[in-house]
Amino acid sequence: MPKEVKNRIGQYRITTIFVLALLMFIILIIRFYTLQITNYAIYRSAAVGNMLNRIDISAPRGIVYDRNGQEIIYNVPCYNVIVYPDLIKRHPDTWQKLADITGASVEALQYTMKRNQYGAYRPAVVLRNIDFKINTIINENIQDLPGAEIVFSPIREYTNDIKSGNLLGYTAQIRRKDMYKYRESGYKLGDIIGYDGVEKQYEHLLRGKRGYRYKLVNASGKPLNDQAYEQINPEPGNALYLTIDCELQAYAESLLVNYNGAAIVMNYENGEILASVSSPTYDPDMFTDGLTQAEWDSIVQDKHIPLFNRMIRGQYPAGSIYKMVAAIAALEKKVITPSTEFECTGVYNLGGRDYKCSHIHGMENLNEAIAHSCNIYFYNLILKLGIDDWSYYAKHMTFGELTGIDLPGELAGICPDREFMDKQYGKRKWWKGMWLNMVIGQGDVLVTPMQVIRYTGILATRGKIVTPHVLKSIHYTHDNTTQKPEYQVKQINEISASTWREIGAGMQNAVQSGWGTGRTANVPGLHMYGKTGTAQNPHGESHGWFLGYSKKTDFPYAVVVFIEHGIAGSDIAAPVAGQLLKAYYYMRDK
Repeated sequence: MPKEVKNRIGQYRITTIFVLALLMFIILIIRFYTLQITNYAIYRSAAVGNMLNRIDISAPRGIVYDRNGQEIIYNVPCYNVIVYPDLIKRHPDTWQKLADITGASVEALQYTMKRNQYGAYRPAVVLRNIDFKINTIINENIQDLPGAEIVFSPIREYTNDIKSGNLLGYTAQIRRKDMYKYRESGYKLGDIIGYDGVEKQYEHLLRGKRGYRYKLVNASGKPLNDQAYEQINPEPGNALYLTIDCELQAYAESLLVNYNGAAIVMNYENGEILASVSSPTYDPDMFTDGLTQAEWDSIVQDKHIPLFNRMIRGQYPAGSIYKMVAAIAALEKKVITPSTEFECTGVYNLGGRDYKCSHIHGMENLNEAIAHSCNIYFYNLILKLGIDDWSYYAKHMTFGELTGIDLPGELAGICPDREFMDKQYGKRKWWKGMWLNMVIGQGDVLVTPMQVIRYTGILATRGKIVTPHVLKSIHYTHDNTTQKPEYQVKQINEISASTWREIGAGMQNAVQSGWGTGRTANVPGLHMYGKTGTAQNPHGESHGWFLGYSKKTDFPYAVVVFIEHGIAGSDIAAPVAGQLLKAYYYMRDK
């Protein structure tokens, strides 16, 4: 081969090797740049993650106050034992050591871990709210307990002044079956969440933002020291101020302690609920540390159903408190005048069937019929009026719809009309005798105590429809600002002033006269108006209702009391209602 050709081949090889080397060097430079500059944060985070354990720091829930600034729900310190599933699997002796210190069985600890576990490398709570002695022993021996840790987690405590679990709600660990609803909101198994009442309704405001603590560990996951490598502090939840007056709430509870029923006091000008009792109720503190199966069974099997919120979920026959609906409709449709009279003989016969009244009242006009609660008068009235106009005005009184109270689980009751009756019984398969039942609040009519308090407010204000509510204001912790929510207010404009005046006159006589059925609710000086109701109950004694309000200047409060098996509204419900408004009148002045 000629010498020139050999030199060219040699030069070509050298050039090729140089280019390849240069390319490889450039690739390495790019790769080093990517690793150490571009993706530095990613790989640093991964490297740090391999030598750190992350421990969640629970955020304190927001404090809840009554309208006067008294704490009714607050937080107290709590220390929990957590374990790291993957780490403790490599150190099984830790289980027995924990059992020896705490007195819990290994099986119980492992079961609780599995229930709260949401990953092999994330901590799971195995014991909550340990006492000071156990806390001290574990901390002193933490180096010999790889996979275990003590964490601080505040828990809820409720004032001893009231026991209104149905109103306040309670907190508990998220149930596994509920996780699908909360996972996207950042919740994890073992987290505490509000169940029922205010705790549930305002979970999004009361819930804080969790913090984190990172601890250095060696290759086997054992903590290197007790100091946090880094800590991000939690943000507490927002404070809530309720419309509830704690003193009045406690008094209402005491009045109903021996009865199944409900009592509500509301400012009828703005919808603020000052007291709202469902009796019997439960103590929300009992849920704080968790219930045993036996404790839970005793609650759910209680024949008085303390978990049932009668204020908003109890749907009952309205009884005679519903009679003002027919009176308003008849006056507006000019079917009667205030002086129209019907004779009450104690019995009304329709189609061969007798419909009774509580007394023989003789000739009664509208005012007397309301004050005496005469059934016969309203039997005559509904047959003249008809179901269509009656149901039209019942819906104007907002029956058959939710009040919008800011508590979870409200039901709407039943406001029957022609469409409902056709669907329920079939066309032409129901008759006018059913009208006689419905006009006095029986038959298919069902209402909740919360609907009745709003209805009472409509009567008191001559058509103002407020939204009952228990939240007065929110104090935001992140910026120290306060917000007062706005609630919907509507007005019924198509009912005449003369009609409202006549209805009011009948309700005034029902309470303030010496012959009215509601006279036991009268409080001298408060200018009381009201109406009793006796709702027949196919399962036992009749239920008792009373609704009323004060027209005293600067005392715009309405009251509703419902007593299951209370026989008659005048027997228990009316006196309790009078005591509540009288008590609050003096409380407020004090």
